[in-house]
Amino acid sequence: MPTPRSESWIRLRGARTHNLRAIDLDLPLGRLIAVTGVSGAGKSSLAFDTLYAEGQRRYVETFSAYARQFLEPLEKPDADRIESIPPAIALAARESRPSGRSTVGTITELHDYLGLLFTRHGRVVCRTCGEPVVPATPRSVSQAIETLPAGHRYEVVYPVEILAETDVEALGRGLLEQGLTRVRLGDRLIDLTTESLNVGRTEATPAVQIEVVVDRLTRGKDSIRRRLDSIETAFTKGLGRCRIVTGSDSWTFVRGWRCSRCGTDHLEPQPNLFRYTSPLGACPRCEGLGSVVDLDMAKIVPDPSKSLREGAVAAWNTPAHRGLRDQLIVEGPALGLPVSVPFQNLDAEQVRILVEGVPAAGFPGLAGFFERLDRKSYKVAVRVFLSRWRRYRTCPDCQGARLRPEALAVRIEGTNIAEFSALSVGRARELLESWGGLDDAGMGRLRAPIAARLDYLTRIGVGYLTLDRPSRTISAGELRRVTMVKTLGSGLVGTLYVLDEPTIGLHAHDVGRLVGVLQALRDEGNTLVVVDHEADVVRASDHVVDLGPGAGDAGGRVLYSGPVAGLDAVEGSATSDFLAGRRRIEVPKNRRKPSRGVLTLKGASGHNLKDVDAAFPLGVLCVVTGVSGAGKSTLVEETLYPALRKRLADEILPVAPFVDLTGTGDLAEAVFLDQSPIGRSGRSNPVTYLKAFDEIRRTFAATHDAKLRNYGAGTFSFNIEGGRCSACKGDGFRRIDMQFLPDVMVRCPDCKGTRYRPEVLEITYRGKNIAEVLDLTGREAFAFFRNRPKIQSRLRPLLDIGLDYLRLGQPAAMLSGGEAQRLKLAAFLGSSTAALNRAGNVAHTLFILDEPTAGLHPSDMIRLIEALNSLVDRGHSVLVVEHSPEIMISADWIIDLGPEAGDDGGRIVAEGTPEDVAKAGTLTGVVVAKALAQASEGGS
Repeated sequence: MPTPRSESWIRLRGARTHNLRAIDLDLPLGRLIAVTGVSGAGKSSLAFDTLYAEGQRRYVETFSAYARQFLEPLEKPDADRIESIPPAIALAARESRPSGRSTVGTITELHDYLGLLFTRHGRVVCRTCGEPVVPATPRSVSQAIETLPAGHRYEVVYPVEILAETDVEALGRGLLEQGLTRVRLGDRLIDLTTESLNVGRTEATPAVQIEVVVDRLTRGKDSIRRRLDSIETAFTKGLGRCRIVTGSDSWTFVRGWRCSRCGTDHLEPQPNLFRYTSPLGACPRCEGLGSVVDLDMAKIVPDPSKSLREGAVAAWNTPAHRGLRDQLIVEGPALGLPVSVPFQNLDAEQVRILVEGVPAAGFPGLAGFFERLDRKSYKVAVRVFLSRWRRYRTCPDCQGARLRPEALAVRIEGTNIAEFSALSVGRARELLESWGGLDDAGMGRLRAPIAARLDYLTRIGVGYLTLDRPSRTISAGELRRVTMVKTLGSGLVGTLYVLDEPTIGLHAHDVGRLVGVLQALRDEGNTLVVVDHEADVVRASDHVVDLGPGAGDAGGRVLYSGPVAGLDAVEGSATSDFLAGRRRIEVPKNRRKPSRGVLTLKGASGHNLKDVDAAFPLGVLCVVTGVSGAGKSTLVEETLYPALRKRLADEILPVAPFVDLTGTGDLAEAVFLDQSPIGRSGRSNPVTYLKAFDEIRRTFAATHDAKLRNYGAGTFSFNIEGGRCSACKGDGFRRIDMQFLPDVMVRCPDCKGTRYRPEVLEITYRGKNIAEVLDLTGREAFAFFRNRPKIQSRLRPLLDIGLDYLRLGQPAAMLSGGEAQRLKLAAFLGSSTAALNRAGNVAHTLFILDEPTAGLHPSDMIRLIEALNSLVDRGHSVLVVEHSPEIMISADWIIDLGPEAGDDGGRIVAEGTPEDVAKAGTLTGVVVAKALAQASEGGS
């Protein structure tokens, strides 16, 4: 490991970004630095909003004024002084969900390098006849002639098609005028100086091809200059086609990318031809998506035993479209459609008539009906209606390859780019290695970055993915690590890398490989600042910065900065307490037994699942776990949840294949709490999402001053006209159009960011106006409204779930994915409590959570586990997809998928209580056994 010079330190003085308390900090360059602390302690404020922001800002300042005009303006972090900071690259937690054309290959930039590789070293193989397609040049044709024996006679000719409307005599005269006196018609040689051009066309053969002789030469006695001139003339007059005739044999050469055997046209390989994000390369039918929208007859006709008269076509049973059903009943027999026969008894021709319609008779059919609705798809209601009856299917033209046929015709050693991308990362690496025999200087330079990225994908634990895997079908943790490869594969040296929770979604078994990647990146001369709570990452670091002691205003201080060995002795640090074993997650004394039945999913076979039959006990805290890529998200999110929504709410969602779902019993609702944003509007924030703002506004409206001014609750809303600032419309900031420069967001000069008109801010409750209340943290607000039990009941879940440091008016866009997910859980906890108080019981709900520990410190996990247990104790069921050992040992039941990832996974390898799984010997079992042992010993 390189040893940095004594002066090689990042020196930070007086950092006050967000809740940082004017901290002073020295960080060694060329080291792996872990930043830890409880949630909300200021880790992201230090790592991203200070270090990364300053590194990025200084790097941009080195650009010319012309270049800077095309970049977003970067704000200087709030600090007195920052010294010796290198250019920075960040991998933040808040990654936007990619588009439908995004794949593992495009995110990692592997697809771009593959496009270059196939452009420069691929061979075009005719997609019709399989012959190699090589554009001919006069020199390449001359080289082919050199293979003839010396003294061999040959002719340079070009073909001409004579169509029915061609004036043959005029063509002959034109050839003579150009000095071309000989024409071949089959085996017959016509001398135009002595006979007229007669091609002998008949009605059966209206089109005839002739060959115009440009020159007759003898190999070995011909001049190279004359040969090249004759070949160039043939190419020019033959529209890019030239033939060499030697006795009874002939060779055809084509100047462009046209097959010389069958005449199929191709395109010249270029990088954009291999990009399905480019109009040039995308399949014309699916436009690079790999799938097309089609009618789903299973949804349109859900009950095939019904006849058309009885309403077999469900889409025409709604009042708005019932007229088509009535038309079908009246006109069906005349169109050849029996309307009283069960749909399942209709033959293929009758189904075709129903789908395609008979436009001449005024019957549009299903296709015409949906096509007409498509023209009104700008209406939300129409789009929702259309989505109920359609499905995505693999594009029939490209078979899911996303690219146009001309791109797929380019091959290296018989493999095209789509076939290469369909391989898993490991197999793609093997195939790339096999191309080493083709190496030249150019190919070696292109293979190196591809090989490096494939190696990174393997080392960070996602080697089971294929490069063409759509990014929308992989889990959030997999997406994070795939995105990280783009950053790690940049090959930069002397750079500051800032990473946020790289272990999210990573099984404990794979953390060691990730640590190896980070250390290798450090050894190349880079500085890594990693925000993470994972104990193995912290222990493997060279330097640790621990922030705290609490969250929000109670945090923002440096509790410890130095080598890892000294962290255990730090007093008042939650991180130190957990690493040293002074605090731990307690193992439940008793495991709950299933009290609400068992939910059974049979025959799940999506992605890599191997016809899985899974039994999910209800009335308990159940955890689905397994190594990354074992099939957890496919089983729970893509199969179980959509199947439940269909069964419980008749909601149609894309669902992976399965056979049957039983055991729903008294289950009334299924709720999936993912890490998607809670709102995209700048006005969305925790207090509105928890529905506490309504009661807060009523509290202000009930004050004496508000009544004197006749202010109602609506006056204190920033979402409607009345009390909000009219200049910024309640946003608190204004967007300034900079014409040719990026727009700039500035604090509203009228309301100073408070969102309200000055007269509204004059109304106070207990000494604070509405803007000051919105600036309170959850814990501060809970104490402030101590005499308002309705408000406190809505805010209490924030405290219970560990989000008490969030400010009530904090924009939702500033929340991390884990915070957004836990805020959703807090909202359900609040509504469930209210329902329990009103009705005395709560409808049985299954809560499904995906990685709820993302971004959580172990001390915050305790409160999360308590919240999940609270839901179960109230009569609900909780199903968690999780890798965290702390959650596993707190569960009542574990379902472990594996044994490995990708094709080697997709099976249930263990299930039962944590103690049962610990004895199974699986990769997860080893982790659970270790966690149980540490918990029983009080840590290690």
